[in-house]
Amino acid sequence: MAMLADTARFRTDDPDPLVMASLACPMCLRSDEIEWHAALDGYDPSVECRCPRCEESWRVYLEPQQALRFALMDTF
Repeated sequence: MAMLADTARFRTDDPDPLVMASLACPMCLRSDEIEWHAALDGYDPSVECRCPRCEESWRVYLEPQQALRFALMDTF
């Protein structure tokens, strides 16, 4: 089965909870327990996600400005 793919839907000035909500599971729409790994370097920055409830995996692709916002999210 192929991994699902999505595009991030948040603005660079959105608060952290909205940024995390953009990683919500496409099957059950949960965002609080999502396991994720960011791959922000390279040509196509993305976040690989996994939902422990559904056991579904997917990748969320980011625009360069979104990748920067995501990288800075936990630094302050």
